Amino acid sequence: MSTNSRWLRVLALLLGLTMFAAACGDDDDSSAPSDDDPGSEEDGGDAAGGGELVNFGTFVGGPPEHIDPALSVTLNAYQVITSLYDGLMDLDFSSGEPEVKPHLAESVEPNEDGSEWTFTIKEGQAFADGEEILPSTFKRSWERAAALAGDYSYLIGAFLEGGQAALDGETTDISGVVADDEAMTLTVTLTEPYANFDAVTTFQLFFPLPEEAGSGDAPNADYENGVMVGNGPYAMEAARSDQEIILVKSDSWLGDVNGETWDDRLDRIIFGVQDDPDTSYNALEAGEAHVANIPSGRFADAAADYGTTTDVGQLGSYHFVFNNTDGALLGGDENIKLRQAISSAFDRDEINTAVYNDTRIVATGVVMEGIPGFEDGQCEICVYDPEQAETLYQEWQDEGGSLDGPIPIQFNAGSGHEDVVQIMVDNLAAVGIEAEAVPQEAETYFSGLAENLCEAMCRAGWFADYPTYDNFMYDLFHSDTLNGNNFGYSNDEFDSLVSEAKTTTDGDAAGQLFRDAENILLNEDPGVVPLNWYAGTYVYDDEVVDNFIQTNQGLILWEQVALKG
Repeated sequence: MSTNSRWLRVLALLLGLTMFAAACGDDDDSSAPSDDDPGSEEDGGDAAGGGELVNFGTFVGGPPEHIDPALSVTLNAYQVITSLYDGLMDLDFSSGEPEVKPHLAESVEPNEDGSEWTFTIKEGQAFADGEEILPSTFKRSWERAAALAGDYSYLIGAFLEGGQAALDGETTDISGVVADDEAMTLTVTLTEPYANFDAVTTFQLFFPLPEEAGSGDAPNADYENGVMVGNGPYAMEAARSDQEIILVKSDSWLGDVNGETWDDRLDRIIFGVQDDPDTSYNALEAGEAHVANIPSGRFADAAADYGTTTDVGQLGSYHFVFNNTDGALLGGDENIKLRQAISSAFDRDEINTAVYNDTRIVATGVVMEGIPGFEDGQCEICVYDPEQAETLYQEWQDEGGSLDGPIPIQFNAGSGHEDVVQIMVDNLAAVGIEAEAVPQEAETYFSGLAENLCEAMCRAGWFADYPTYDNFMYDLFHSDTLNGNNFGYSNDEFDSLVSEAKTTTDGDAAGQLFRDAENILLNEDPGVVPLNWYAGTYVYDDEVVDNFIQTNQGLILWEQVALKG
């Protein structure tokens, strides 16, 4: 689409907002967008900030299954969660690279070996409804997360002394977490020394929640279906629906990690749910939204006509996983050569060009540049080599291997993966391996994978929760995380290397251990097929939207987004 004159696009946006309000507003129109131009002085959208932004770029393919910090597993839901909640520590991106800094904590002090961490909580902090945030708030919230046993709850058992007992239902008290509200200290004893625990607490699972969310004794699992009360830059206007989530500016927010309150931030953000990236992008072109998602093959058009985040390299891996467990279609030692053949068969450059217009980086492993310990070229069988694929496949057959039918390649439908999977199916057919695309319901796709519903090969992906090597190796592939974020990989040697690396305080030595583990995962006993490392996929109307910043963790800094006058 060529850039039209500004007033025509604003007029189209106004008409689109009116239609969106009719479709998604409630009976009293309390959630309906303003009839005024979102960028006009009348609604605060001038250079002073404020105004309303319609975002159709976050929830494509369906609404999020969860927006509770203890239950959510997707980056898209995290966009809302980090707007509602602030944690003990946070990542400061002002220098370009993430730096861990105290946020709700005034200070943090680890002991000599990193096995005990003491956080001193700032006084005078509260949720938007006035409930005070105390050290006991964090202890209660973490015990609630253990009781709910969400897909990320394994972190409680992995890091916190007494956490596994809470996960197993033996107790509701995490013994390694001691809250002293009088001294305003939270003392955390870990299961083993870990030098990066301050970074772990920047993650959503460790956010504080109000008493309404419940406790370890009585967790309120329905909390996310009401108006969740947070302490971040935005608040929920109403309970979420399958059509939209609406956030409004929180006047009680005390500021970001640097104390900046961004007083000119948006007054209102509408996270509208879209069927797929094409629908999202079409709405932007029609002037019905300010922000959208870029569909397959439209990256060059988007960059020519609008502002995009495609130039933002992300700490994120786009990959497919094998269910590697014994008895699975492609699992077990007897199918190693088949899995190696499959990984060698994919033309990653073709996928990057045809689907993403060469805006992503072809992956040579799971972990990417920007993660301490990274080295390029980890994956020896990630180079397109159809002859090697044919040879390995023939050797596998000669050793008694056979397929009863096409290999199912599962993926979350409506989220932009259809074209990728079709190329994969064609690549496999070219080396004699029959496969088929198996689209599945997007809203429940990842929870299904966590319940061992990956039959053979499944679309996955990962954005760093915190910038460490173990956040990829441990969280995604260690046996501890099976039925969590690990969808079917288990290898004793891999587990041993990762566990040793996590407790190794020497950075170079830890990096080598992690790389040795990743070599097993990628080459010797393949459990994953990396395709590319993410770049941003947001597109926005840069004639109306200003300061649209996406971090290398994939998060939009919504408190900094503004509308132009």
